[in-house]
Amino acid sequence: MSDYPTPIIFGADVSSTEIVVASANSKQVVMTIANNRKAIKAWLSQLPKDAVIGMEATGHYHCTLADCAALRGHRVYVINPKHLSLYAKGVGQRGKTDPLDASVIARYVAREGDRLHPYTVPTATQRTLRNLLSQRAGIVKHCGAIRQCLRATESIGGATLKRAHKKALCGLQALIAEIDVQLLAAIKQDAPLEQKCAMLQTITGIGLLNGLALTHRFNRTPFANSDAVVAAYGLDPRPKDSGNKVGKRHLTKQGNAEDRRLIYLAAQSAAKTKTFKPLYFALQAKGFPPLKPSS
Repeated sequence: MSDYPTPIIFGADVSSTEIVVASANSKQVVMTIANNRKAIKAWLSQLPKDAVIGMEATGHYHCTLADCAALRGHRVYVINPKHLSLYAKGVGQRGKTDPLDASVIARYVAREGDRLHPYTVPTATQRTLRNLLSQRAGIVKHCGAIRQCLRATESIGGATLKRAHKKALCGLQALIAEIDVQLLAAIKQDAPLEQKCAMLQTITGIGLLNGLALTHRFNRTPFANSDAVVAAYGLDPRPKDSGNKVGKRHLTKQGNAEDRRLIYLAAQSAAKTKTFKPLYFALQAKGFPPLKPSS
């Protein structure tokens, strides 16, 4: 490995069973290794200390590689899959295979790494919060889809079917409530995080769930300023101007859709309070459109 230029930048395409690794310093695939702790540690032990490793966020398949690499002192980047997909198209990638994806990841890190946040290994509390918030978001999303489906069948269903529908939804709501209990128990295990969560809830419109989500996000990401937070949540307007033409601006909607949904709900709640209701109507009077659901 000492023949490679310094620093060596690797791109790793991670699946449930294997990891395909490519180097930004070479168009050749370096190797394919098994996606398990033993194989990952064996590969990492061969790398120089200043090696940089990029990978796509995959739910949980990438976690072992990211954690092991970061604990060994390597700089690690976990990248939004949407950004990588757009980048691949932008650089003219004409196909999609694991080796090609690994090469694009390495290339992306080599050229855009200075704009990315390095990955840090989460604490036990941070990992628990992340997993619970992710589970909750998935259940809420599917609960909404099921509710829409049930509305379409209610008009033709009998009383027995309607009771079954109600029972199914009640079961999902009970599961969401249990996750909320677990979230509250998790935050109480970390006094500094609990204090930050309580402080965030003093903001008009921010409740417990939003406080938990914001606490987790701010604790994991070192935002430089408030503008960086707005951009990370996809709430910054995207200009669409050319020459003398000034196009209509729309939100970029980058980042986590569930985080953005929770912020939207907080804004809805705040707009109904004595503090923000006059401001909300004043903005509407100036021609700003009313709040609409964010995705």
